[in-house]
Amino acid sequence: MPATLLRDIIIRDRGQNAYADYVSYQANDLKLIAETATRTLASIPRAAGHCVMISAGFVAALRASDVPAVVILGDLLIDGKHVFRCYDNLPRPTHDDEIVDTTWDGHAWVMIGESICDLSIFRTAYVLAQPNRLSDYILKYFGAGKGAFMCYPNQLPPGMEFVPKFALTDDQIYGLLEGLSHQARALQQQ
Repeated sequence: MPATLLRDIIIRDRGQNAYADYVSYQANDLKLIAETATRTLASIPRAAGHCVMISAGFVAALRASDVPAVVILGDLLIDGKHVFRCYDNLPRPTHDDEIVDTTWDGHAWVMIGESICDLSIFRTAYVLAQPNRLSDYILKYFGAGKGAFMCYPNQLPPGMEFVPKFALTDDQIYGLLEGLSHQARALQQQ
């Protein structure tokens, strides 16, 4: 994942100041990141296809601890074949309180400095009907029962590739968090 591509995406979608904050982070407090990941996963129901909501929740929690993480949207390839293909950014609401209900086919993950953090890939792989490319790959390289991973792009297992295309804005993250709250309230009323 070329750093210049990621820089250009973050500047285009979030602005120069957001990029400056992002690159200024040097701490990589692994204990804080792991604890935040654990809390995030515990607060969001298990299901496939929640990568954007999980990533948005994780970034919001990290930012509350002064970690300038960024949600990245893009493609996920396994052995050169698309598992998730991102054609567009998430739609943005056009007015307050608008509910955007649409499908989206890409993958979302979090960048903290130069590290990829993916809190949703294991949940998705473990609940998909097997056999399939993603589940087979995850079980082969990571095994069963995992929750999240964090690594540098050059440390990914062979054949796994994240291709960044967009970065979520604060408004998009806020909208996703509102959607999570709406879902949680609906579940509580059942």
